[in-house]
Order: sequence, then C-alpha cells, then structure tokens
Amino acid sequence: MISRIPPKACLTLVLLFLLVIVLILAIYTAREQKRGGEQNRNFYFGLAVHGLPESHEKIKTLESETGLPVSMVNFFLQWPDDPHRDNFPEKSFAAIHQAGAMACLTWEPMYYENGREKMVPARMIVNGEYDPYIDHFAKQIRRLGYPVFIRFAHEMNIQRYHWGGEASEYGPDSPQRYRKMFRHVVMRFEKMDAQNAFFAFCPNAESLPHPERDPEANWNRPANYYPGNSYVNVLGMDGYNWGKTRTLEEHGWESRWRSFEDIFSDIYEQLQRIDADKPIFVFETASVMQEGKDRDRWIEDAFLTAARWNIQGIFWFHADKESDWRLKADTAGVYRAPVRRNLFSPMPLFNKK
Repeated sequence: MISRIPPKACLTLVLLFLLVIVLILAIYTAREQKRGGEQNRNFYFGLAVHGLPESHEKIKTLESETGLPVSMVNFFLQWPDDPHRDNFPEKSFAAIHQAGAMACLTWEPMYYENGREKMVPARMIVNGEYDPYIDHFAKQIRRLGYPVFIRFAHEMNIQRYHWGGEASEYGPDSPQRYRKMFRHVVMRFEKMDAQNAFFAFCPNAESLPHPERDPEANWNRPANYYPGNSYVNVLGMDGYNWGKTRTLEEHGWESRWRSFEDIFSDIYEQLQRIDADKPIFVFETASVMQEGKDRDRWIEDAFLTAARWNIQGIFWFHADKESDWRLKADTAGVYRAPVRRNLFSPMPLFNKK
C-alpha cells in the first residue's frame, strides 16, 4: 500500500526544489557576470599631449584622429624659476573642460636655463620658498570648481627625473627627498582648500637603476617613494612599447616588442601592494608600429588587460616625440570598433574618500 503525501508537505517540497533551482541560477549568473565583467568592464580613455591644449576645437580634432571618445586629457607644465611668477594654464583647463573631458596636469618641478633642465631644489619647496607659487596655483585650481588630476613629479623611479636634486644626487636619499616634496605640495593645497585637486602618485613601469638587477639599487622601489595614503588620491603608472626602435649603439639600451601586460604587470602588482583600494590609471602609454607586428592587436589586448585588472582609465601618448606614437599614424585603425565598446564617454567624476 502506497501512502499519500499530505498536500502541505508536497507544497513544501516543491518550494524547496524551486529555492534550490533559484540558488543554482543565482550562483551561475553571478559567476558569468563576474567573468563577463573581467572582459567587458567599462573604463575611460584619455590622451596625453605634447604642448598646452588651449582650444576645445583642438581637443575635438585629436579625438577625431583617434576615433575614440576622449574623456581625459593629460598635459605637461614646468614650474617657473621665480616662485613669484604665475604660469597657471587657465586656457588649457577651460578648453579641456569645454570639450567635456577631465584635465590631468603633469606638474613638473623643473625649469629650463640656457636650454638645460634645472630641477627645483627640494629644500626650496620644503622650506616654503615656493609657497607663493604653489598657493596661488592651488587657489586657481579651487576656483575652477570641478575635479582635476594633479600628477606631481611623475616617474620618480628613473634617473631621467631626479626630482629635487642634481642628477649626481640621484640615489638612496632620493625617496625621502621626494616624499617630503610631495607631502608639502599636498598640504599647501589643503591649506588653500583646493578640495577638487586629486593627486596622483605615478612611477614608471620599470625602475632604473633596477633593484632586481642591481644589488645596490634596493632603495629605488616605487613603494619607497610613496608619500602615504593621506597624500595620494590616485595611483598611476607609465610605460611604452618601443619595439626595436632603441639600440645600444645609438641610445645606450636595446628595446624589443613587448605586450601591455608584459610592460605593466610588475608595477601593477607593486601598486596593488601599496594600496589595493585606490583607483589606478595608466597616465602614459603607447606602442610604435613595427613591420611584422600588429599594433591594432596590441591596442585591443591592452584595453582587455586593463579591464581585467580593473584599471580605471588609459591615457594614450598622442605625439610624435622620439617615436611617432600617434594613433592616426595607423591607417588601418582596426582597434577602434572593439575598443569603443568598452569605453565610457562622459568624463570621470570622483569624490574623495
């Protein structure tokens, strides 16, 4: 004799069965969304430009050359030799904002004297001699009323940028000298209530001298330069695919074709160890064109890798300097369609934590 299951118990079993199905589908969907997000997460595209962009028409022209929506523009400005001189690039900030993009100022504490680069001595910054310049600049930034990146003294881990001292002084004392300069500048901005300035800490992808190849260069690790979480809002990294354009005979070093992941994986991991919660941007990158190599594929792979790493944005160095890095130099432009699908078009909006 077969006993009958009470209707209430039957309904309970059906509901439990349906609940199990829902949980299985939810887990599967979450995994698929995560997997898809690693490949298709949206992020921002920007251009790093040579010279001061002073009209939004110029920026729109650059955007049309790349075929990609430009959400950010990175430009470079040196400090004056006189701390009482004003060189605030008001036209550039206005042009970038009018073009619907976010400005990134790469602010270089150096000037030119008789055609030679002269670094502003760290003591003049830390001791307050440059406070009139820094304070006025911070007030002008505050008056803009919208967020901007300040990338102060970038690529500090290569001798090319021996910030705060002479090239001969680049060594074990450099990280401490750098930290003091960075902190002082940020504190002056805070004193001027320039809350819309987002400071970026941006080392080069490869330290030179390299601590892994030179046993006496252990001091030259990006983490040693880091001024501290309270002074930094954004982390960054710079790196280029030089292909075979550099030779020992002509340039003192030999380059080779390298993927985006090969260039940036080590510095990306170092930045994650410094602070895994801060947003990361690639403030400068580009690839040369080389016979037998596919630059379109390099670009597409770069954006896919950046999305997988949860990079917030990439600035392409769109200039003919040392090599022709410009995207318009690539007549094929096959990268445009797949890359566009992964980009946000509006400018980034940030709030300080």
